[in-house]
Amino acid sequence: MELREWAISILDGKSLEEKLYAPSLLTDENPGPSLRWDLPQRPAGMGFHRFSKKEKLPPFHEHSDPDKRAICLHRFAGHELLAIEMMAYALLAFPEAPKTFRKGVAHTLQEEQEHVRLYQQRLQGLGTSLGDHPLNGRFWTLTSHLRSPLEYISVMHLTLEMANLDFAPHYGASFARYGDVDSSALMQRILQDEISHVSFGYRWLKTMKPPHLSEWQTWLTTLSPITSPKRARGFIFQEAPRKAASIPQEWIDHLKNRQY
Repeated sequence: MELREWAISILDGKSLEEKLYAPSLLTDENPGPSLRWDLPQRPAGMGFHRFSKKEKLPPFHEHSDPDKRAICLHRFAGHELLAIEMMAYALLAFPEAPKTFRKGVAHTLQEEQEHVRLYQQRLQGLGTSLGDHPLNGRFWTLTSHLRSPLEYISVMHLTLEMANLDFAPHYGASFARYGDVDSSALMQRILQDEISHVSFGYRWLKTMKPPHLSEWQTWLTTLSPITSPKRARGFIFQEAPRKAASIPQEWIDHLKNRQY
């Protein structure tokens, strides 16, 4: 199956099965012209919902309640579903990108599909299903501001996914604190994959960046107008996973000390 055909089927899919379909063989012989997608189709009950201030994630002291943990995991699963769609968008929007880059995006997309499946399994263990709670589509608004593969890298891999290097271990530790070892293990699995995704983004940023700019400067200048650099970190900053993703110490220090 061609990458283009696969990406279209994901964005046009009206069932979760279509969103999570991963062909055994993917080719990229005919990437076609650039195609910008307005809004992805969504399964029933999974449309975009704008959260109110009252719909914040349950605070950490409420994680003793399995229903509250389920709400957190449901929200995270929604983020993964949105990442699948944004990566499919990138495959369609940037057909001119290097073949190896597009192959890497496709591989990352498949890992995001597996994340959704894993979240589905854990949600079932907590007595709920994906779609039982509202899902937010705020990150999708970023796609209309992505004008190049480099901007995609900066926003997706080095901002949204980099923030998960803080959130995943923090939530995993909280779930473990209340005895939910399965949810904690899931967050650890997500963390390991996010490290590889951030590493993928950083390698390609180094490859694609203008020669007169540093990696840090390139990231700052290629963020979309509606993406703040502070979105790349959580409320408890974690150095170790960033180092594991080969992010240089200078970048880590800038981000940790809010030098932006």
